[in-house]
Amino acid sequence: MSCGERLAEAMRARGFRVTAQRTIILETIAHMGGHLSAQQVYQESRKRLPGLNLATVYRTVESLQDAGMIDAFLISQEPMQFSLRDPEQPHAHLVCRTCGKVQQVEGAQLEALQHVLKDMTAFEIDHHHLTLEGLCADCQVSGGRQHS
Repeated sequence: MSCGERLAEAMRARGFRVTAQRTIILETIAHMGGHLSAQQVYQESRKRLPGLNLATVYRTVESLQDAGMIDAFLISQEPMQFSLRDPEQPHAHLVCRTCGKVQQVEGAQLEALQHVLKDMTAFEIDHHHLTLEGLCADCQVSGGRQHS
């Protein structure tokens, strides 16, 4: 089964009607990897579907996020970014609010944090995607001033 067929099957399983726009947008997010802004998804998807408009991309990424197929990633002062959700590889991001450096926290570390917080609060965490902002080691050394 091809990547496109697996993604279409996942959309149907979540009650989505599989359209050319949705398929191409989801495939674009999956194939480009990493975290992409809606504008980047739009620009890349238009290569395959020239009539696509930006509003459709925004509506589609919002509905795909609501359906749990993609994750949103927000860094202050930056546009929202999206990535394909991989339930087998949950992860979190540590984002430096000064220089914008992003560090990824892997699943085992995230699960340990989830257990500690659950023990402390009895709160069941949905940890598909977590972003924490702060200062990276370099910016801490420079007193929070942006470095080059």
